[in-house]
Amino acid sequence: MYRFAYKTYRQPLRVPLRTAHGNWAEREGIILRLEDDTGRVGYGEIAPIPWFGTESLAEAEELCRKFGSPVTDQVLDAVSETCGCVRFALAMARAHVPAPAATVRLPVAALLPAGPAAVKQLAQRLETGFLAFKWKVGVGAVDDELGVLDDLLEQLPAHARLRLDANGAWSRPQAERWLARCAERPVEFVEQPVAPADADALRGLATDYPVTLALDESVVRLADARRWQAEGWPGVFVIKPALAGPLPELIAWIAATKADVVLSSAIETALGRSAILRAALGGSLTRRALGFGVGEIFGARIWDGPVIGPLADASCIAAGTGEELWNALN
Repeated sequence: MYRFAYKTYRQPLRVPLRTAHGNWAEREGIILRLEDDTGRVGYGEIAPIPWFGTESLAEAEELCRKFGSPVTDQVLDAVSETCGCVRFALAMARAHVPAPAATVRLPVAALLPAGPAAVKQLAQRLETGFLAFKWKVGVGAVDDELGVLDDLLEQLPAHARLRLDANGAWSRPQAERWLARCAERPVEFVEQPVAPADADALRGLATDYPVTLALDESVVRLADARRWQAEGWPGVFVIKPALAGPLPELIAWIAATKADVVLSSAIETALGRSAILRAALGGSLTRRALGFGVGEIFGARIWDGPVIGPLADASCIAAGTGEELWNALN
């Protein structure tokens, strides 16, 4: 039995993110609080991205209203799989996860801005030690972006790697053009080249080109990733744990199937991010750089938490963030 409460938040991003879905200027979500019969308090974060395929904030808040207080494990466990963000937050608030060993360190991929600004940003991030980079494409004209790609690869050291994320914006002919250009070049993978609805094109592109492809919008929830894996997907799964559902279920799937996974940010606050990093640093979940090099996205310590550099370790996990955020919200 738990005493349950929640608060909503709306926080502007320091610099809006340009993606194929449009400009993203603010983050909305919910911080929830669970207190059990022993007095232990846990916090969770619901950080939906409706245009990505999750439940909406309104749907998540309606669920929270219906829970009431007190609420039982049985009620919380009955939340539908379609509400992956709510399920992530509830599992997070009820979890007892030990701190990872101080010696564990994992590489991090830095997020580059869309367009030509990526070239300058790449040079700056290389200077700070990053060796993996993610560049948002599908935002401008194909010819222009291919020119920027050439400029980026000219600067990229031989030991560094570049990820391209199209957010499903390309048509199949556009995707084919990009993949032909990327063949035999130091591109780690191309993420979601066409829309999730065009599953046949995704499979065909993965077969026809030597470039590794990754699914992102196609695998919003863990159930989606399981289905694609069962169908024999040969590439990478970019999983945003804050959207996918309970972290323990995600961890169990990776451990059981050895899926080739990248754990990626959903632009959650320091609260949700810390829970994900604690899990990543606590076990062998991925051999690829973490997709958490988003910088100080909010521009405020309470929301951003510790700055994440080229290597993530236990110092990146913000302690006490749940209570601090809870007290800061009206």
